[in-house]
Amino acid sequence: MLNQLVERISAIASLDFSKKIKDVKGDGTPLDTIAIGLNMLSEELEDSVVSADELEDKNTELQEVILKMNEFKYALDSTAIVVITDVDGVISYVNDKFCQTSKYSREELIGQNLRIVSSGYHPREFWEEMWGCISKGEVWKREVKNKAKDGSVNWTYSTVIPFLDNKQRPNKFMTICVDITEKKLFDHRVFRSIISTNEQDRELFAEDLHEGLAQALAALMMQVGVIEMKIQNLADTDLKSSVAVIKSYIQESIENTRVMATDLMPRTMMRYGIEPSLRSYISKLHEQGERFIVFNCQLNGELDKDIEITLYRTIVAVLVKASMPKVSKVIIHINNTAALSAVVEISCHKGEADKCTIDNQGLTTYQKRIELLGGQLLMQKLRDEKLMITIKF
Repeated sequence: MLNQLVERISAIASLDFSKKIKDVKGDGTPLDTIAIGLNMLSEELEDSVVSADELEDKNTELQEVILKMNEFKYALDSTAIVVITDVDGVISYVNDKFCQTSKYSREELIGQNLRIVSSGYHPREFWEEMWGCISKGEVWKREVKNKAKDGSVNWTYSTVIPFLDNKQRPNKFMTICVDITEKKLFDHRVFRSIISTNEQDRELFAEDLHEGLAQALAALMMQVGVIEMKIQNLADTDLKSSVAVIKSYIQESIENTRVMATDLMPRTMMRYGIEPSLRSYISKLHEQGERFIVFNCQLNGELDKDIEITLYRTIVAVLVKASMPKVSKVIIHINNTAALSAVVEISCHKGEADKCTIDNQGLTTYQKRIELLGGQLLMQKLRDEKLMITIKF
């Protein structure tokens, strides 16, 4: 029995649990009791302890997993900008591409809030949407404009992925970004070229209308005036009435042609800028008696022509949408004291402001045009049934 006990203890030490001590009598003697205990221990350890071969297999599998993870990490780091933060946005990890893009060293970034690379371009609502999404454990994707240490800006397509704890609450976030700066710059150049060509076409067409068709109609009006003088002594009232009707139609056509030319390209803007152009447009709206518009403009110096035309087009588009009878008052304020901004505040009837979005108000194209010129177009619902549209450059 003693020899069997020694062999069994040695076997257990070498993780061999297959053999059991035989001739156990259960008579309560010390050796017999130890034998029973070693047999029970072998059975328990056999179920829980992994053999050396199994350990080696597990270790091989683990090494393969680690190798694959390193391959994935290498591929990710080679193509994407990666940063990991805690739930407060404090950076705990950045890869080399993040450092290259941000122009900060790894030591300067670790422990800092991710706001360190914020450009200040995106409005508060943009970031509120992001935090609201990832706080619920959902993946968030958007184009983001950032600023590097040297002041240069870059655009990324960013995907923020929340990592959840055992209570399904986010405890850290990984942001994977693809640099799209070159694409944005290319889009910017193409769109500005399209805008410039479009405005030139509008200007030429407006010139043709104003100098061509309107002048031709004015000459025709003079000829009708000559005919009117020649028949003034005739007794034919029907003839006189017909000439008067023709004259009225020609005059109306001249006015409509001038309005079309002004809409295509305000001649006042071509000469003096946005302020007189908007005052002229608003004056015509007042003459129509559709609504009350307050206009205040404080501009110092000349504006970039593309920005000026885009600002005019956008405000006119807003006024066209605001021309509904449900709108009672519009306030427009433009200034460039610190940066160029235009604020349009619209007083709506109950429930109308909540229905308005940039998309359903037909302003998406103008928003894109403003963004590609480096600006922003925002729409906010205010208290007292008011809608505020803000344009910033």
